[in-house]
Amino acid sequence: MLVSIRRTLAARSFAFLGMLCLFSVAGFTQSSRTPESKPSTSGANQADISVIQHIIFIIKENRSFDNYFGQYPGADGATSGILSTGQTIPLEHTPDQVVDIGHDWTSALTAMDNGAMDQFDLILYGNVNGSLMSYSQLTQQDIPNYYTYAQNFVLSDHTFSSLHGESFPNHLYTIAATSGGVFTVPLALGSQQAAYNWGCDLPSDYAVRVMDDEGDVSESFPCFDFQTLADSLENAGISWKYYAPPQGTQGYQFSTYDAINHIRNSPLWEEDVVPDTQFATDAASGNLPAVSWLVTGPNSEHPPNSTCQGENWTVQQLNALMQGPDWSTSAVFLTWDDFGGFYDHMPVPTVDEFGLGPRVPMLIISPYAQAGYISHTQYEFSSVLKFIEERFGLPALSDRDANANDTTDSFNFNQSPIAPLVLNAQTCPIQSASNMYFGPQVVGTVSSANVLTLTNIRTAPITVSNVAITGNFGQKNTCSTLAVGATCQILVMFKPKQTGPLTGTLTITDTDVTSPQVISLQGTGSEVSITNSKYPGVNLGTTYVDSQSTATVVLSNYGALPLPITSVATVGDYSQTNTCGSSVAAGGSCTITVTFSPTTAGTLYGNLVVTDGDAASPNTARLYGVGSSTLLAPTFLNFGSEYVNDTSKPKTVSLTNVATTPLNIGSIVASTNYAETDNCGTLLAGGTACTITVTFIPSQTGSLPGTLTISDADMNSPHIIKLSGTGVSP
Repeated sequence: MLVSIRRTLAARSFAFLGMLCLFSVAGFTQSSRTPESKPSTSGANQADISVIQHIIFIIKENRSFDNYFGQYPGADGATSGILSTGQTIPLEHTPDQVVDIGHDWTSALTAMDNGAMDQFDLILYGNVNGSLMSYSQLTQQDIPNYYTYAQNFVLSDHTFSSLHGESFPNHLYTIAATSGGVFTVPLALGSQQAAYNWGCDLPSDYAVRVMDDEGDVSESFPCFDFQTLADSLENAGISWKYYAPPQGTQGYQFSTYDAINHIRNSPLWEEDVVPDTQFATDAASGNLPAVSWLVTGPNSEHPPNSTCQGENWTVQQLNALMQGPDWSTSAVFLTWDDFGGFYDHMPVPTVDEFGLGPRVPMLIISPYAQAGYISHTQYEFSSVLKFIEERFGLPALSDRDANANDTTDSFNFNQSPIAPLVLNAQTCPIQSASNMYFGPQVVGTVSSANVLTLTNIRTAPITVSNVAITGNFGQKNTCSTLAVGATCQILVMFKPKQTGPLTGTLTITDTDVTSPQVISLQGTGSEVSITNSKYPGVNLGTTYVDSQSTATVVLSNYGALPLPITSVATVGDYSQTNTCGSSVAAGGSCTITVTFSPTTAGTLYGNLVVTDGDAASPNTARLYGVGSSTLLAPTFLNFGSEYVNDTSKPKTVSLTNVATTPLNIGSIVASTNYAETDNCGTLLAGGTACTITVTFIPSQTGSLPGTLTISDADMNSPHIIKLSGTGVSP
């Protein structure tokens, strides 16, 4: 039985008729939406997947499985993790609000480390002055309702993100079982500034990176026309809606059909892409379509947004569904779009060049979900699409959904339906953290400040009467009376008076129902520092593949006794030499010369690891550098003065591929008032060069800066050559 047959194509506006040649949407009879009758479940083995008539796919943001459910009894979780140093450490406690940790393509590959899952401390913000928020997790007390859903329905502990990267491409998999080769979020060419819209609405100077079947990389405007599940549903006359924040609000970037041209620029956009606030209304009134996607903004749990408030939002949506007439025929798939930079211990299966990515949580909530079941079957986002395709007899969209497991092991369509489970929202904290971690700090010195934010999320003012701190810590604050929606900050510093692990508390007394708020503080007193001019990390800059660059690091012993040195080692495309020997004298220092030898293009993270006799051993310094296969010389062209509408003498740029593999040149574009010609072609063999000729043709008087933008397969593409010239009157 087809569910919610759509109105006839004739009822669509004329603009949609132009898609007939692509999607063949024809021949349906007009029908208003009517309630669907539930198939009989009487008799043995009578019910099947057709009892499910409403499928809801909720996609939230940036959490690994171990970050949320590593402590869940019976699940394949972990409460400790392995660092790049080889150490195994207990996972810290994730605050309610946490920094947005690196989770892009490079960060994911770094963290995964070819299956070792031991370099999460090397990615951006994975280690902030010794605070390892990448190695942290929440407890059942933090997310009690998610645990309750898991206990009463299905928890999947083998769901992986579809792509080892960030949100935009993974969201594309949730609607199309492919990203179309995309593996980055949209960035502004030249500035690499991230966008708040991720699709056809972007300005023309935004692009995503796209990888083809040969591994060649190019830039593309993020507005595509590949087939999606919405097209399959349209073709079959099956109702659907995408519930998402509207344009101009936080979370609109997750409105993924904005990146599908033939939906964004057709009547489907107005009819079927609707505000996320409408979901609860439709669920409560029994007006859900056969297939729904639901994403949101501030309540998405994307750091630094509150986990507690995000869980409350989810509960609100599911309560509306469970108290409405559609619950009895519904299946909800609740997942998180990528690992968010958080540790997960499980090695990631490889299915193609894009994925899979690190594990994410998935909850399957339905009257026909197996109660209390933990599914160990390998899922990815395409598995949900396959379930939908099997339910409604739709074709696969790609090899991904064709080959994915379909989640049916998590259902029993013949069981007595599970009753609605209406839950209560939490009272969320007004403070951004319940714990603060400081890394090693030299005894007698003061750390940089960690910032704790108080936010009045209540409906009446809050008065702060006292802020007290204990232990080897200090604080400064701006808190007094907080109006509704107002914030104040408490700056917390670590001031160790002795070596070793040190603890303290920050206690805030106020008029809020959660008062007093007690924040635990931890740090380690040390006698060793590892510094250079780029502290807390060592930046080796951009270095060409198969060449080298160096930086000098100073290790200082501030102790009263010699410091034994056991070993000095590096992780990644780095090596070192040092003058430290077997010990460093009291009050003395030694130098460590770090050499960066990139073997591939892109940002490459590493670690300098000194194992010694210090209380904070091993002492580390994060290393990072950029490998490049494209050598451009010069990187700036100045044409001086030229008459308006005349053409200057040409200047040239040499482009050399310094890598040993071919380099695909995608495009070379000069901005207004400049023109270019080149002999680069589309492919350069390793070690060869081409010439780009640039001329200045001023269209007006005055200073006329410009750019020459070269897009190629190098991971640092596009490359920008700055141009300058001045137009003068003849």
